[in-house]
Amino acid sequence: MKDISRRSLLAGVSVGAALTGMGLKLGPAFAQEGPIKLGFLGPLSGAQEINGAPALMGAKIAAAQINAAGGINGRMIEIVARDDKATGQEAVAQAQALFGEGVRLILGSIQTAVVLALAPLLEQNNAVLISCAAVADSLTHEEFVPNYFRISDNSYMRYRGLAKVMAEKYPDITTWTGIFPDAAYGHQSWDGFTDGLKEFYPSIAKKDVQISDPVLTKFGATDFKSQLNSLVRSPATGLFNNTNGSDAVTLLAQGANLGLTRKFQAIADGANEFNVPKALGARMVPNFWTAIHWYFGGYQDNPHGKALYEEYVKQTGDKFPPGYLEQGHAAVLAYANAIRAAGDTQSAAVIKALEGMEFDTAKGKRIFRKEDHQAILDLNYITFATGEGDAGWSVSDFVRTPGTELIEPPAPGVPVEFKFK
Repeated sequence: MKDISRRSLLAGVSVGAALTGMGLKLGPAFAQEGPIKLGFLGPLSGAQEINGAPALMGAKIAAAQINAAGGINGRMIEIVARDDKATGQEAVAQAQALFGEGVRLILGSIQTAVVLALAPLLEQNNAVLISCAAVADSLTHEEFVPNYFRISDNSYMRYRGLAKVMAEKYPDITTWTGIFPDAAYGHQSWDGFTDGLKEFYPSIAKKDVQISDPVLTKFGATDFKSQLNSLVRSPATGLFNNTNGSDAVTLLAQGANLGLTRKFQAIADGANEFNVPKALGARMVPNFWTAIHWYFGGYQDNPHGKALYEEYVKQTGDKFPPGYLEQGHAAVLAYANAIRAAGDTQSAAVIKALEGMEFDTAKGKRIFRKEDHQAILDLNYITFATGEGDAGWSVSDFVRTPGTELIEPPAPGVPVEFKFK
């Protein structure tokens, strides 16, 4: 498998796929001139580049596809990218720079902290933000602002869904603990996962579940021995992990020497997708399930999904695209559909068009719920067989759950309510 370089992920994309056959409605709508500029804010350097760069690549692929099909009323889409370095402070500075250039339609923002920092700027700058992976429930609940939309799932959906998969696949693992960063998104993910355990083990496995106190970490840790010792002493046999990126790889690599995979019969991972198996290779841990924003193998009968996958492989040589790729792609498709429906690129018109909009993406149909701007979409989960192929692993199972089965009722301005907390 060919490594993905930063240059290939950030490079421009050229593709001739016509989107009229994929459900994107293009045609005469309004008489304006010049390119339609969409701003991208995401981590394009540092530890989180591994997620930000694919999201940008997906956005560029979508823009290239739309442009190859004639654009929107002849106007091309231009992606103006800025590195937010995964911090709220830098995101605000880069957003102000985009506003200064007249760019008001923004996408990206894969971290909750970044969205929270940007939210107060949106209305006062007449801007719109579609975030691509920030899953904290608060963004569409107590911290909701009307100029914000979320193209991804949220914690409530994602982690309750992951718990449902555990109850279905491992009905005999009824004792669980967790490890995650001591941050808002980490605690919210744990709340969602444990809420799901309490609902789905009794209803699916017909067994009660016991939950031990989780172990907390810090971002960027290089030594997890203390946390690993605590986990090994836990009575639990199932582990929820929401450390991410290099933190997760370090945790699991160090844990192998302390018997972590012998201790835990299953690991339910919150967001690492292919990052962990690609990093560990032949050392990949068994019984590792991960939530993934988009599993390409489940959508090859979808015109958007097939075209996106093929273009990614063409550009990188990598056959296992990160789910973040689809997030950036879908956000551009959302803006394109909204601009076409509105006949305008002004923020107020785009917001009105986005609210309640149903549109086709590489992950199937998406709907932006009108009340809270939360996307309703499929939830994807995959697991791996170890010791197979040149990579030392392969995808061995895939679960797709409709978001309608897991989404909470809309409640903008009000904290999410869990069923069993």
